[in-house]
Amino acid sequence: MKSAFLFLLMLLSFHGYSQTAKGIVAGNLLDDNNSKSIAGATVSIKNIDDSAAYFSLVADEDGAFQFDQLAYGYYRLQVKMLGYAPIRIDSIYIREERTDFNLPDIKMTRSASEMESVVIYAEKPLIENKDGKITFNASESALSNSATATELLKQTPLVTTDNDGKLLMKGKEVKILIDDKPVEMDARQLQDLLESMPGSMIEKIEVLTTPPPQYANERGGVINIVTKKGKVGKSGRLNVNYGTRGEAGMSASFSYRKNKIALNTSAGYSYNRYKGESYSIRENVYADSSNFFKTDGTSSSINNRPNGRASLDYEFNKMNSVNITAMLNSSDNEGESGTAYRNINQYDVLYRLSNRSVGSGFKAINPSATISYTHKWKTAGEVLRIIANAAFSNNRNTRNFYQRYLQPDGSFNGSDSTQQQQTKSTNHTLALRINYDKPLKDKKTILNFGGTVNRYNLHNELTTSFLKKPDSIMLVNDLLSNDFEFYQTVYTARVAVRYQFFPNFFTNVGLQQEYAVTSFDIVGNANTYPNNYHSSLPFANLTRKWENGYSLTASYKRSVQRPGINNLNPSVDYSDPYNTRFGNPYLQPYYSDNFDLGAGYWKKKYNINFSVGYNALQDIYSSLRSLSADGKTFTSWYNLSGRKEYETSAFGGVNIGKKLKVNVSGSYTYNVYSDHDKKVNRYHDGGSMHSSMNGNYQWSPIMNFTGNFTFNRFANPQGSVRNRLSMSLGAQRKFFKKNLSISLNVVDPFSQQQNSNFIYAPNYNLETYSMSNSRNFRIAAAYTFKKKPKKKAPVKKKIPSVKQ
Repeated sequence: MKSAFLFLLMLLSFHGYSQTAKGIVAGNLLDDNNSKSIAGATVSIKNIDDSAAYFSLVADEDGAFQFDQLAYGYYRLQVKMLGYAPIRIDSIYIREERTDFNLPDIKMTRSASEMESVVIYAEKPLIENKDGKITFNASESALSNSATATELLKQTPLVTTDNDGKLLMKGKEVKILIDDKPVEMDARQLQDLLESMPGSMIEKIEVLTTPPPQYANERGGVINIVTKKGKVGKSGRLNVNYGTRGEAGMSASFSYRKNKIALNTSAGYSYNRYKGESYSIRENVYADSSNFFKTDGTSSSINNRPNGRASLDYEFNKMNSVNITAMLNSSDNEGESGTAYRNINQYDVLYRLSNRSVGSGFKAINPSATISYTHKWKTAGEVLRIIANAAFSNNRNTRNFYQRYLQPDGSFNGSDSTQQQQTKSTNHTLALRINYDKPLKDKKTILNFGGTVNRYNLHNELTTSFLKKPDSIMLVNDLLSNDFEFYQTVYTARVAVRYQFFPNFFTNVGLQQEYAVTSFDIVGNANTYPNNYHSSLPFANLTRKWENGYSLTASYKRSVQRPGINNLNPSVDYSDPYNTRFGNPYLQPYYSDNFDLGAGYWKKKYNINFSVGYNALQDIYSSLRSLSADGKTFTSWYNLSGRKEYETSAFGGVNIGKKLKVNVSGSYTYNVYSDHDKKVNRYHDGGSMHSSMNGNYQWSPIMNFTGNFTFNRFANPQGSVRNRLSMSLGAQRKFFKKNLSISLNVVDPFSQQQNSNFIYAPNYNLETYSMSNSRNFRIAAAYTFKKKPKKKAPVKKKIPSVKQ
């Protein structure tokens, strides 16, 4: 298979090199007032250095135009239409590395004036870094055709995932938006959504390191996933992919835009198979002796993930618009695992042995819908936005456990056990968000008001049964079963002000008030475990920019980390007989005061950003694993005394020659714990590191290469977690006038993904190791169906002199 991939890669490279490039410039014309297509406009293009190279045509009924067969050079595009102000776009540079330009929508303003507006065209690099926002233009990556949203997020600077798959920015949890609308889902729903979302539907990923007031108190920042919207008219795209790891997928999308309506739909299906290996060694330390508990395990799983999405935008007029988005993703998972348990005494003699096999089946369906309404006033910048969201999830999980007890020599001792756990879980989220920006007459001050209501309900029913011998019937074990409901409602209100001292020097100051209400309703338990709290969350930042590309930002914010159902659930999880787990319903949120100072320098050929920060965390909560007298452990959540974090991060990019672009990012956070935690819990100070490097090489106008390398190391207060290097390489070649693209991707070609974890607790030491089959050779194909603009009255003429 590897040889076949190398052959295909060489074949694509050969054909990509042998093609002769011809320049193309295309676009659409829209009315700025009502977004209707402008048909019949005169569009002309001229080579700035060659007055003989002048072409003109008339836009078709969809306002579309296209010039082709253009020679290399700098071009100027002009648009004229009776009743509209003319537009000129300069510096369109057609060259060997890039021969086609599909311009963003050109919006024309109604005006009787002949004064021409001039726009300097700026190309999109793979990664942009401006105004407190890092933009990963995923559609420019050779990996996007076959990757999922999760895989593309991992390639975004400063973004990584922990061992549980949770998204982090500089080591902190982030808020996810899709098309500027927050995703109000629990952790499992969000993970399923991002795993099922095809990367081919993503236009770009924006990392907001200095988010706007409505998200200013998010501890880890904000990530906005922007989906593709399509051009005026009809267009479609079909994607298929296959990977040697045991995966396949296909997706299709359709877009329609006409006047005030824009409709975007997509549907897809993915299949993947994962395998893994693991082991653990735990040393139990007692007053007069010690012993060891060792495990060796294997696992495999098969996942099926269908998904669908539809988004409708309707613009009533220039001042009012609405968006309705509906999504559906589902997961069907089957898994098997086997574990060998060994107890060894202090003399290294095996005295207890057993094997356990687990079969599992998990099914989930997650529909959601969002409605957003936007109203703009005539005053520039005065905007009201209302977003309503509803999400639902229905999950069914069945696990069958069979444990067989053996003699130290491996022979069966006649004892075994069979157990089944069935979990039925439904939850729903209802959320309402309001945001209003009001510029004042001094043209320096903008007021911001907003508020949110977010209600989350969960009903979880666990039924545990065991096999009764010799009757061979399954009996329900009430002690290991539970039935409960969980409620959490969060209310927020916010006021903020932005003041501009002078151009490129401004400040944002605000305060958010938050009230959270949490409770349980457990069958057979009269205690509802009420847990209500109020939070005051101020924020402020000061930004200065200079014309020569330098920028400086100082910021402060107070954030809250609320415990969720996994932290609070008081029910005991006995799925691991040697390590029971349960939550703490009285767990309190923890607060963090975050101070950051960032500096940046931006030029066309290179850029760099550097920041330092200090975070003071109070009453943090963390999971602690403790050893019982019988040699088993139990894990729960507790509020600790606090933690201090010292952090630094850097991100930069450079253009090497005309074809190669390289971006590097890294962050390091050093955690300092209190003397109490160091003494009682044996905590120790430690650092987490996150680093990535990605590059893009434009071999020819129709072929490019992309590479991404990441290395992460997560601090553990009772030990350390080490993640090894992960690697993604991709090549993409386009055919048939760039309508068909073929991509080859290689993931972790030299080593599988491996994780090691070390814990040093007061009365035990634990080492765990896991490895998953991450190595993958993937091929993907994508075909775009689109209507080519109709040319009207084409003219080519030589003009002795043209006024500049």
